[in-house]
Amino acid sequence: MRWLLVLPFLLGATAVVGQQLSQYTQYVFNQFSVNPAVAGSKDCLDLRLGYRQQWVGLEGAPVTGWASVHGALRGKKRKGYQTNVHGIGGFVEADNAGNWGYTRFLLAYAYNMQLSRDMHMALGVFGGVQQMKLNVGEIVLSDFNDPVLGSASSVMVAPEITPGIWMYNKNTFGGLALHQVLGNRMPDIGTDSKLARQFMLSGGHRFRVARKTSLTPSALLKFAAGVPMALDLNAMLEYNRVIGFGAGYRSGDALTLMMRVGFLQYFQLGYSYDITTSRLRNGSSNTHEIILAITPCGKDDPGMRMINCPAFD
Repeated sequence: MRWLLVLPFLLGATAVVGQQLSQYTQYVFNQFSVNPAVAGSKDCLDLRLGYRQQWVGLEGAPVTGWASVHGALRGKKRKGYQTNVHGIGGFVEADNAGNWGYTRFLLAYAYNMQLSRDMHMALGVFGGVQQMKLNVGEIVLSDFNDPVLGSASSVMVAPEITPGIWMYNKNTFGGLALHQVLGNRMPDIGTDSKLARQFMLSGGHRFRVARKTSLTPSALLKFAAGVPMALDLNAMLEYNRVIGFGAGYRSGDALTLMMRVGFLQYFQLGYSYDITTSRLRNGSSNTHEIILAITPCGKDDPGMRMINCPAFD
């Protein structure tokens, strides 16, 4: 509901202190967009492409597209431990909701440290720019003296930094990231608009329920000043890491259904369908999200392998 929260402040020309980022139902299948410290946590290059159409049929509803890639630069393994694992990557995202939208171009770096034989911790950061845009020409206002119409420009580019910490092993993952840490002001949009810092706390665990079947419950908690806390709860039942079915709940917004399929050795396709439970269900249909993952992991030297976490593959 981020655009409904932001636009009334913009149109009223008061200070904007809360700008929520795009939300994803399949956050476990898209962890790099949540936390930059995920970079380098896989054994090979990880490429993901995604598209989300929210509240289909509602005029001005959010539409989001994104692409991400990350990988690891590894040193030699010594005495059972993998040392000097540097993760690098990039993330591009475009989001539009009515007259408001943004595009983010981010580079990531993470340093992965092996704490024990089966546990890693990573510290990472996103650094880049975010282009905010408000199409003033398409806004219809009753007050034509509103200060927003006098803005010198409806496009603003702000530097963006997002630090994160990430813990993981073969079955457990968890981390914390702080998005929009600089709290950038947007002097060309509204009168005193700025971006709010947003915390994202995520975690989950993979339980083996049969020889080839696992269940992975997970949670994502998002909170920022001036907006209600958001909680996503998901669970995915997966067979042989080839096909999975899941369900979830987003507080105050939707029930979710998910499916994931692996094919052609290196490809996975994820799809989710959100059933809107808020009052927006009266003016729109539901939400679709699709993600394609390409992970060409070959038969590497076991001495050079990281701990690969199946919980969020």
